[in-house]
Amino acid sequence: MKWIEKYSFYDLYKKNINNGNFPPGTGLKLTIFKFLNEKTIFLAGSKDLNAFYNRPGDCAILFVSKDKGKSYQEITFTEENVTFLTPTEKYTLVETNINGYSSLGKNVIYLLDNITLQFKKIDEYSSNNKISYKQFNGEYVIYSDNNETYVLNILTDEKYKLPNDVVEKNFILNDSDATITFLRENNKVVLYNAKNNLYEISKTLKGSYSTIMNTFGEITLGKENLLKTSGTIYDLNEKKLFEASPKTEKGLYRYKNFASYFKETRPNVIFFYSYNYGKTWYEYKTQNIFTTSVPKGYYKDKYIVLDVSYYDKKNDADIEVGEFQK
Repeated sequence: MKWIEKYSFYDLYKKNINNGNFPPGTGLKLTIFKFLNEKTIFLAGSKDLNAFYNRPGDCAILFVSKDKGKSYQEITFTEENVTFLTPTEKYTLVETNINGYSSLGKNVIYLLDNITLQFKKIDEYSSNNKISYKQFNGEYVIYSDNNETYVLNILTDEKYKLPNDVVEKNFILNDSDATITFLRENNKVVLYNAKNNLYEISKTLKGSYSTIMNTFGEITLGKENLLKTSGTIYDLNEKKLFEASPKTEKGLYRYKNFASYFKETRPNVIFFYSYNYGKTWYEYKTQNIFTTSVPKGYYKDKYIVLDVSYYDKKNDADIEVGEFQK
């Protein structure tokens, strides 16, 4: 592991920190770390307004770096917290929340332009409603409202209801259009065009599988064991890749054959990473830093971005970008 960028929020907030000595990282609660591409990083969560401006409450906050973590721009929303975001090449879908899941709880959906960093509100609704926006691909998104599921064009507001045979199990919204990939009869990979209501069998498999996923940087097939406590993952050519269970996958990031996780053993953080689906592991131990338990941001098998604090107070870095090395 090689640390290629270190960033302190003091650089961004030094003009408005109370008394000039407030450590700004303590007024930020970051829970989302994501890469868009090799250079663009998103950090999101909430900002304590009292800590920064002597005002009560929190605001939802998003930081964007376009230079691989050298500098960040701040974007704020009127709600209290950023709860989810899905970046794509041109646009990022941002979900914020205020008042949690109380009777006054509300979720707001924004569409962020990745070039201009301007955003517009797409929707708002009670956080207790069964509404969700998932699998955003830059134009279309899977929109669910109670028991009905649609492919929604986020730019034009056109939507197409998905039939039950498509949504009864896992399904994948393709990367560039309104086409859905799903399994039929456990052995047929089917493409469904939501705009034209057309089905096409893409591939007939030799084996029988319980699920199809696009979780690990490529489309994969899953086969559960008899007790449904673990499963085996295969590629679309039905080659076995690795075995998985909720226990082994907890805290684990995967991208194709790459896997990584970390353990905090104060005063160190140990990173484990593998290039062969977890059969063998590299190990890297940091010196005199600690981090939070929230999931970190990865870019494929190349980079990681994470929040840090140093025991040595002379080092004021809050965010670091690391490069994995064999």
